[in-house]
Amino acid sequence: MALRFCDGFDHYATADITKKWDLVNACSINGAYGRFGTPGLYVNYYMYKVFDNQATWIVGMGFQPNAWVNNVPDVSIIDNGTCQVDLRYDNNHRFYVTRNGTTLGSGSMVLRSPHWYYIELKVLIDNTNGGVWLRINGQDEIRLGAYALTPTSLDTQATANAYANQIWLGSEASANYLCDDLYICDATGSRNNDFLGDVRVQTILPSADGGTNEWTASAGSRWECVDDPTPDSVTDYISEDTAGQKNTFAFGNVTPTSGTVKGTQILIAARKDDAGSRSIAPVYGNGTPASDVDGATVSVGDSYIYYSEIKEQDPVAAADWTIASVNAAEFGVRLVS
Repeated sequence: MALRFCDGFDHYATADITKKWDLVNACSINGAYGRFGTPGLYVNYYMYKVFDNQATWIVGMGFQPNAWVNNVPDVSIIDNGTCQVDLRYDNNHRFYVTRNGTTLGSGSMVLRSPHWYYIELKVLIDNTNGGVWLRINGQDEIRLGAYALTPTSLDTQATANAYANQIWLGSEASANYLCDDLYICDATGSRNNDFLGDVRVQTILPSADGGTNEWTASAGSRWECVDDPTPDSVTDYISEDTAGQKNTFAFGNVTPTSGTVKGTQILIAARKDDAGSRSIAPVYGNGTPASDVDGATVSVGDSYIYYSEIKEQDPVAAADWTIASVNAAEFGVRLVS
């Protein structure tokens, strides 16, 4: 799998950021921060997500400078806390890339504020044959090393390791920009292993009970307990203590009527409320319980966080997602143990 993470910042509030991201410092979510009238992220200082070790990472996102904080990292590709490659803009408001502070190359487009850009950064970590490729609004802005039109030698490896495992937005110095419609890919697999282009990351929420209803609602119908745009774990929730029980939901439709679906990311905000081990799995369905497919099992902790899984294909139909198949799908959860 190459699509590793996506976020449209539409389904949770500032207080919930660490339910989905690993660490945050002075970042916030607000309905006024998005590109198309939906919520977005304000990156004042930084937040980051931890992954496994990969030599190549691709990050795309809507980006709007909010105030000019020059020569500090805006997006960083990190190895265990040490920067390999980062993206910054200079005093003339042009992007440039560095290897942990050493300039590797610069672009020519002058950024304006307030103005949205869709930026995509692809980085190959290697101490000889590394590469950096920056696109803005689908156009090449910086191409270096292995990604240059005529490839050349390039050192993009600042640590002893030819990989990175953290993606940072912002920096420990104030970054001060808006972000929306973010995706993160690696170069593995046969899908989504390169630039995705200017994409939308859209949230859809439960709109009705699905084909299987085995969990208990805190009050009212099950779907109304889990349809909040931000998690309401105090008064609205579903619960279960019998292993094997599952619950699925129909969801609202995505807004576009045409286009390509790169993948779906199911998010389950969950916790256990007593000692002992508990595990859950996401469920993918089409309304016929016998056709339901379980995702990967995860162990649940004592505090609410988002347990997420990405599927680049519809696991029930074993075919590429389409807008129609997403709109017709059911998603849910199973208590595994």
